[in-house]
Amino acid sequence: MAVVTANAIYARFNLVPVAFLQIAAGLVLSFVPLYKHFELEPELFLFGIIAVLMFNDGQNTNIRKLMHQMGTTLSMSVVLAIITILIVGTVTHRLIPQFSLALALALGAIITPTDAVAVSSITSKVMVPKEAMSTLENESLFNDASGIVAFNLAIATLVTGKFSIASGVESFLYVFVGGIILGLVLGYVIVAVRIMLINMRVDTPSVIVPYTLMTPFAVYLVAEAIGVSGILAVVATGLIHGLQQNKLRLTTSRLQIVMSTTWSIVASILNGIVFVLLGLSLPGVIRNLHERDTGSVAILVGLAALLYLVMTLLRFLWTQFDFAEIRAWTLHDKIMNSAVMAFSGVHGTITLAMAFSLPLTLGGQAFTYRNDIIFVAAVVILISLIVPTLVLPFMLPKKVSAVGESELSDAKADMVRDAVQMIQSQFGASPAGGEVIRIIESQRAVEGRPNKAVLSALYDKTFEIETSTAEQMLHNGEISSREFAVYSKFIRQTVVQHAGGLRKHLLYVLKFQIITRLSMSSKARKRRKMIRQNSVRNRDRTREEMISRNRQLWKNIRKMETKPYNRVIVFLTSNMTDENEVEVGLVRRAYDQRHRRLSGTRDLQDQQNELLVEAFQHEHNFVQSQVASNKYSRELGNELYQQISTDQLVSFQTIED
Repeated sequence: MAVVTANAIYARFNLVPVAFLQIAAGLVLSFVPLYKHFELEPELFLFGIIAVLMFNDGQNTNIRKLMHQMGTTLSMSVVLAIITILIVGTVTHRLIPQFSLALALALGAIITPTDAVAVSSITSKVMVPKEAMSTLENESLFNDASGIVAFNLAIATLVTGKFSIASGVESFLYVFVGGIILGLVLGYVIVAVRIMLINMRVDTPSVIVPYTLMTPFAVYLVAEAIGVSGILAVVATGLIHGLQQNKLRLTTSRLQIVMSTTWSIVASILNGIVFVLLGLSLPGVIRNLHERDTGSVAILVGLAALLYLVMTLLRFLWTQFDFAEIRAWTLHDKIMNSAVMAFSGVHGTITLAMAFSLPLTLGGQAFTYRNDIIFVAAVVILISLIVPTLVLPFMLPKKVSAVGESELSDAKADMVRDAVQMIQSQFGASPAGGEVIRIIESQRAVEGRPNKAVLSALYDKTFEIETSTAEQMLHNGEISSREFAVYSKFIRQTVVQHAGGLRKHLLYVLKFQIITRLSMSSKARKRRKMIRQNSVRNRDRTREEMISRNRQLWKNIRKMETKPYNRVIVFLTSNMTDENEVEVGLVRRAYDQRHRRLSGTRDLQDQQNELLVEAFQHEHNFVQSQVASNKYSRELGNELYQQISTDQLVSFQTIED
């Protein structure tokens, strides 16, 4: 709920990065009694959140770019990570001797890993150089594992008091390389099974989506069971999924839509949960520090700021002196890339998870400095989020879309209007035409609510048209008085149902009764009286005769309904303008639904599909002509083409379902 609330606020007020709103939501939760003594379970955090996020990052990684930048990626995620851990550990140990070297190195391992997702959150409004952003994303795939392996070695040294360089290197290689190899093997097996399911036509969303969602959990558990890096294993498995995307796409479009949407939502929610947990945990950590009465909060804040400065400087120098090469054409570009890499070293998920992974006890006694380390890590995360949020907008140009929202909205409205006019002119009187118009109009997001006064006036007019048409048919002998009475109920029902408000309902009922009374001639009233008398005299008619007569009555009503319906549709079509198109669409939808119900023409799928194909092709031709005449830019045209393709895919999938 906290994540959803923060995301909802961000959707309306996006001046502050969503990560800060999620942290704030966590702070609010910390005041709820249920969460006052909240303790984060690190193993569950790594298994249930981090593994899923890392798998998703892996499957969305461009494997060709990764291989092309593999040298730079390993330099940043392994070599720089290890050097940073050693320097941060040494600085911490020298400044605070109470922290043993092993504990200081553990702190270095905790705050070294970066979070590309957090970077994306705070750079959503600026143009980050592509090469730098790609390097940041690739770095975050592997430096998490570097940090975790180094952290485990430091904790093992802290607990046992022993450290061997040879065993440390051996353990690092086994955990790091072993995790990658296991992930690759399991990835190929899992992808092979999925391809087999596709070939067997067992590729429904209820099978493939859960199968894919379970993948990171299964891989992580297997990897941890044999002692290799579960995080690297799920990353490698994700990379295999990304590498095999061409084969995995050979399935239904419906499954592709469901799969991409599911992963997008899952990743968004899990990332949000991480920052909510940070906000939720921070007050408890501060409270524990105060209870210990060390007066060290200010010192720890200063230490966190200093360590962040050291890490930022290291990242700048590492890229500036080409230990990690990022393509740049000029010296200015090179300096800019180095600065972006330095300030974009944002910390988040893994840092928080490792901080809470610190043991509660050491040697059978409470771990005294556990809260200190967690607090420093939390402050580093906050600083790493705040600094680039303030600095990067001054360094980088503001992100400007090639196509403005208003421009795209106006072009989409013109495109839809042109298609609707074509359908109305050629097929407007048919139920299928009305349904296709409704589908086409849904392409355009209409802001605001319908004008109630305009809507009421339209229903007034359609009520008059239908009533006068039915009355004329009655006088011409085209329908009987009984048929007129039954059909009039549907006229009243349509208007009363959609008019809105009790007062309106009563007015329409009263108006219907008055018009019905006045419209029926004395001859018609006599005819109704005779029908009633006949019905009394003939009570003894068999049930079969009554059923037959009712069937004939409904058959006649279905036939006579077409004429007033067509007149209403002609009126709505001819009187639709840019100002009232929303209200006209609502009125037409009400009449189309009633027409399908009365006429028995509910199964119009084939005709509707044909009209949809024609409508979408008309939209495509419209955009093509506008681009050819230079009224629309190519970028705008591409956006509209993509919109048409997506809407066509979704529309036909919806009809098929």
